[in-house]
Amino acid sequence: MLVTGASRGIGAGIARELLDRGCHVGCGYRTGGEAIGKLAADHPGQVLPVRVDLGDEAGAPAAVQSVLDTWGRLDAVILNAGRWQGGRLTTMDPAQWWQVIELNLRGNAALARAALPALTRGHRPSVVLVSSVVGLIGHPGDTAYASAKAAMIGFARSLAKEVGRDGIRVNVLAPGFVDTDMTAAVPDRSRQVISDATLLGRFGTVAEIARAAVFLSEDATFCTGSVLSADGGWSI
Repeated sequence: MLVTGASRGIGAGIARELLDRGCHVGCGYRTGGEAIGKLAADHPGQVLPVRVDLGDEAGAPAAVQSVLDTWGRLDAVILNAGRWQGGRLTTMDPAQWWQVIELNLRGNAALARAALPALTRGHRPSVVLVSSVVGLIGHPGDTAYASAKAAMIGFARSLAKEVGRDGIRVNVLAPGFVDTDMTAAVPDRSRQVISDATLLGRFGTVAEIARAAVFLSEDATFCTGSVLSADGGWSI
């Protein structure tokens, strides 16, 4: 398996959930190599650190090949890595706006493209893209990020139609607001507003989102082209 963005937050949670299931996991990271190293030390033989930069499309085949060289096959890819940068359309620098699209869409598409040949030979192969609920319903000040995450959903559903007959499932997880280091900076007042607008009355946990991602990857064997919202009811 290959999980991107595995050094922290949701990606780290996904990697831990898979390791607890006995999986061998290629843990992709751009920064946070120390965290991946510790994870590898805690799970001897199960973890492969894989340097992945979404901004380096040419590096995607090497990331996939490192997993193949180590374990001989690739059964699943969970594309969790992404980049957030907020700003209204009228105030955000156009170059930065398009960079958010590039990193979130182009980088993940390159990894999926590189992984497909190996996945056709994998055991119950699947691709999971971690999008966002803002890609489903939008959010003010997030036009670039929401556009990228919405594009990932269209990409995944189209890819599911392309590779279904090869036995490869492609699904999307759309998390809502989750307690991570990224959301730790959300002001208390904004956090309360979000919690009040969420049917379950709180932010999600990393463990909850990780279990949902692993469900799509491992257990949802008759699901493809699906989008699973894990937002506590915020988007309803």
